Amino acid sequence: MGEEKISSGESEGAFNEFVNEQLEEVLDHIINEGDVDMLGDSGSDIIVEMDDIQPPKFVYGDQGGGAAGAGMGPGNNSERIRFSLSFDKFMDLVAQRLSLPNLVKEGQGRIKEVSYDFKTFGQAGVLLDKKRTFKRALRSSIGTGTYRPQNDQYDVLIRRRDRRYKLPERVEKPRYKAVVFYVGDISYSTYGERLKLEKRVVNFIHSWLNYNYGADNVDHRFVVHDSEAYEVMAEQFYNVSNAGGTRAAIAFDLVAQIAMNEYDLQGTNFYGFYFGDGEIFEDDAKEIIHILEKDFRPIFNRVGVVEVKPSSISHLHKCIAEVFDDDPIIKLGKLTDKGSIIDVIKVLFGS
Repeated sequence: MGEEKISSGESEGAFNEFVNEQLEEVLDHIINEGDVDMLGDSGSDIIVEMDDIQPPKFVYGDQGGGAAGAGMGPGNNSERIRFSLSFDKFMDLVAQRLSLPNLVKEGQGRIKEVSYDFKTFGQAGVLLDKKRTFKRALRSSIGTGTYRPQNDQYDVLIRRRDRRYKLPERVEKPRYKAVVFYVGDISYSTYGERLKLEKRVVNFIHSWLNYNYGADNVDHRFVVHDSEAYEVMAEQFYNVSNAGGTRAAIAFDLVAQIAMNEYDLQGTNFYGFYFGDGEIFEDDAKEIIHILEKDFRPIFNRVGVVEVKPSSISHLHKCIAEVFDDDPIIKLGKLTDKGSIIDVIKVLFGS
């Protein structure tokens, strides 16, 4: 029969060690540099590129033969290869490296999501598992001597007995509804580097919640405040003109009203994250604490209050900590520079 070159996607299985090295570099960069922007658009595949890999060829048939020596093998002047890794798999690796626990999902989960996961494998079927087939064929070809890189022979023969097929298995999972509120201070003191740091953390939260619940099951809502509070669209969150004055409690109150009036309190998972410089008046801080205690804590899975590049007169964090220190729901973080992003994420989503 004919021959078929392995595509970059198929060769992911054949060259696992190379792919893993590249992923480790990406993960190291995220953790060391706080560059969570590398996650890309939430839900999209992660593209990993590498050099110096030329996959061998698949040669079908039971009698051997094929274009011996056509493959270059690893490390011999090959072109750049792009590998596509699913968003969920990559987020799982990030969660493991950051030691982030899976989120506790509340509610009854009455809505069922039915899928057919390929969890078993056999010698007959309709969907060929190329990775497992290749591994078995590679072992056979090494044993029979048709694959000898040291002699510039890179033929991999696939015999019928080497083939493995994916077998579907019906899986029913509860589907949970979640809503996350992002609240930002847009007073005069919030601009430049503060907004850049805030964007990075919001981007990660957006990806993390979509990963845990499924993108179709999460509402992302955005609220800004100066001396008034407004709900805005996602694209407006960082483009609202700065205005004078700061009253943060009204933003917390607006979020509480939306949560209680627009969602089923028993079946929804609520998340809220506030970002500001922490420079507020004492009576404003007291009102925020009252709202957190009365409205947020009874229904929210997690609330994060983050001071972004706090100054010497920032004291929102301090006021809240006096009441909610070591609280399992209300978490407090200080975002001082890019290097503190990972630490803040661990605080917000840690146990």
